[in-house]
Amino acid sequence: MKTEVILLFKLEELQKNRREKNTLSANLTLGIIFALSGGIANNIGALLQKYAINKIPIEERDKGFFKKLIKNPYWLLGLLLILGASGALFTLAHVFIGGALIPGLSAVGLIVLTVGAVKLLGEKLNLSEYIGIVSMIAGIVMVGLSALEITDDDMINLADTNFVIRLTIYSAVFLILWITSRQLGKRLEKGKTIYLALGAGFPFALSNAWLQPFIYLFRELIKGNYTPLSIVLFLCSILIVGAVNILGIAHMQEAFKYGNASIVYPLSGVPQQFAPVILFYGIYLKSSPQNYSIYLLLVGIIVLLVAGFLLGRKQGLIETMGIEKEEKKDS
Repeated sequence: MKTEVILLFKLEELQKNRREKNTLSANLTLGIIFALSGGIANNIGALLQKYAINKIPIEERDKGFFKKLIKNPYWLLGLLLILGASGALFTLAHVFIGGALIPGLSAVGLIVLTVGAVKLLGEKLNLSEYIGIVSMIAGIVMVGLSALEITDDDMINLADTNFVIRLTIYSAVFLILWITSRQLGKRLEKGKTIYLALGAGFPFALSNAWLQPFIYLFRELIKGNYTPLSIVLFLCSILIVGAVNILGIAHMQEAFKYGNASIVYPLSGVPQQFAPVILFYGIYLKSSPQNYSIYLLLVGIIVLLVAGFLLGRKQGLIETMGIEKEEKKDS
């Protein structure tokens, strides 16, 4: 009788473990689908917005630029895809797999962007730029495969004052980098597009850092589990996620004014790929989940830097040629 009870207990435990594994597998699958779909929707939205900008003559882009965009149905549809469809899909992906894996998975959208930029926008890419885009996707995937996962279990850190201080410093540094790169892009002629494109990634990196705490705190508030600190953090997360996404989209349009979508959008992804690494090791103070994680991460970062150089080189040459032409006209 005792043996039978033990066997039944073990059988029940095995069934429970199997159910948990099936649930985890289903959550992972759903999270991957949501992240991939969000990346595609986001990049299609960017294509539509760049298409609308291209319809505005270059000499008319400085005066009343955003008023012209708001009146364009293609730009509004792009905005709806980025804020609505893509935003909802990324939020669902955060719920199922956390924020660290999403940038790598959403990189599939860059393939859609590249094809669309050539076919829809008529942008021409040389071999080094194709290599740059492929390298960018490979680097992003490597960073994603390093498995730097931040889960709901890590949200217990939100009750730790030291963690909140680290997150605040991280946010302040990214805000300063964002403002600095934007100002350099607006004031400099050489390298204008590169600074604007890289700068456009910082607000979305901030959004990614605060979206998961926002979702977690929202659920806890509904359950009635809250403290004065959690309420303050919840309100901060609403303001930050809302503001940086709107301002980030506006910043991206400025970059689109001067550069090709096939170059601007991948470059804006560079800060977004480094951000989860800083969050994982520097803010959440977590250890590498696998022995190979750090190696994948380092290789991925090197590949991203090479890709950024390949994509930014031609844009820099174009701007240099433009400056020289203007100087010849003036003389």
